[in-house]
Amino acid sequence: MFIDEAVIEVKGGGGGDGIVAFRREKYVPQGGPSGGDGGNGGNVILQADPHRKTLLELSRHRHHKGGRGLHGQGSRCKGADGADVVIPLPLGTQIFDDETGQLLADLLQPGQTYIGAHGGGGGRGNVHFSSSVRHAPRFAEKGIPGEEHRLKLSLKLLADVALIGLPNAGKSTLISAISAAKPKIADYPFTTLIPNLGVVSLDESRQFIVADIPGLIRGASAGAGLGHQFLKHIERAPVFIHLLDAGQYLEGSQSLWRHYASINRELKLWNEELAERPQLVALTKMDTLPGNEDAERATDKVIEKLLARGCEIFEISAATGEGVSPLLERVWQLVETARAEREEMDQLPPVQVTRVQVDKPFSIKESARFADGLSEWEAEGGMLERLLTRFDLENHEAVLHVHRLLERHGVIEQLKAAGVNPGDTIHVGTMSFEFEE
Repeated sequence: MFIDEAVIEVKGGGGGDGIVAFRREKYVPQGGPSGGDGGNGGNVILQADPHRKTLLELSRHRHHKGGRGLHGQGSRCKGADGADVVIPLPLGTQIFDDETGQLLADLLQPGQTYIGAHGGGGGRGNVHFSSSVRHAPRFAEKGIPGEEHRLKLSLKLLADVALIGLPNAGKSTLISAISAAKPKIADYPFTTLIPNLGVVSLDESRQFIVADIPGLIRGASAGAGLGHQFLKHIERAPVFIHLLDAGQYLEGSQSLWRHYASINRELKLWNEELAERPQLVALTKMDTLPGNEDAERATDKVIEKLLARGCEIFEISAATGEGVSPLLERVWQLVETARAEREEMDQLPPVQVTRVQVDKPFSIKESARFADGLSEWEAEGGMLERLLTRFDLENHEAVLHVHRLLERHGVIEQLKAAGVNPGDTIHVGTMSFEFEE
C-alpha cells in the first residue's frame, strides 16, 4: 500500500539524575563529594533511507521515544546515555511541525538526518556544587525531560520525469513499455490509483527515473479526483511528458487542445512554477488511428495548435514502440540539463533548521486572595520554572541553592514587584512553595 502522509509523535529520552555521593577511602578523612552526572537522554532521529518507498509503517506506528539516560553513580561515574531512536524515511520526505505547519526539514539525500526530538540533558552530581563555603553539598540536579513534538510527514516522489495527462491517456502503458514498472492497465479511467516509479535505461551511462502521476483531471488543483493527493508528487520532477490520447479527438470527445490546456491550467493553479518547466507532448495510441485522410487532417490540426504554443511534439505508440526512442532521447537531453543545474545548487551551503530551546517568558498572576491577607499565585516560564524542575524542593540545601540563584538573577525582586508577600503560596506547574525572603 502506498501511503504518502503520516503524523507521528516523537519524544526525546529524559536525562538521568545526578546523585549525591561522598568518597569513602581508607586514610582519606572527609573525602568530599563524588556524585556522578546523569546520562543524556536519547534523541529521536529521522533519516532518509533509499530502501524505503512509503510511509505505511509510520502511519501504523505513531509514537517514538528515545531511551532514558541512566542516573549517575559514586566515584564521579557518569550514567550511560540513553539510546537514540532512528526512524527511516523515504527519500523526498518533508517534515513539518504539525501545530504551526512550519517546514522543518526536507530529506533529499541518502543518509540525511534531522533530529525530531532532542533528549534531555543529564543532571549534575553533587561534585559540581562544592565550593569554598560548601564542602559537602547534599543535593544534585535532576535530569531534564526530553523534547516532545508532533510532526507531519509528507512524501514527494523524487523523479527526473513526470508523466502527466488525463486518465486513460496511456501513461501506465508507456511507463511499462520503457521501464520494468508493472502498473495495472485497463481501458477505464482511474485505473491507476497510486504513483508508479520506473527506471529508464538508454544505455549503461544514461539512466533516469520516470513517475506515472495519476488523478489529474479538470479541478484537480481544487481537490477534484485525486488531485490534491498526487499533484505534489510532480513538484520535484524537472521534466514533464504530457500524454494526449490521439484517438479521443476522432471519437467526437473534447479536442486534444482543450485536454492539453486543461491540465496545464491545473498545474498553474497548483504552483505557477510548474507551468514553466520543460514539457514534451506525446500523442499516444497512434497505432489505433485509421489510416485515412480524415484522421491525418484531424491530427494535423491538433499539431498545428500545439506547435503554435511552442510545444515539442512526438507521435508515439507504446504498444508497438513507434516513436518512443526519439522521445526518450529528447527527454535525456532535458534531464542532463536539469541535473547540471541541480548540481550547481547542491554546491551552495545547505540551509539547516535548528530548534532553539529558550525559556518561556516569565509571568505571574494572582489566583486567589484570602481573609488573612495571604494570596495564591500562578507562575510560569523563566528561570523560576526551570530551576524548580531541576532540584528536589524537599531538600533544604537544594532550596537554599535555588533561592540564591533566583535572588542573584533578580527573580525574587520580580516576584515582590508583582505583589507577592512572605507567606503567599506560588504554584508553578504541579509544584507549589511558600514564598520566604
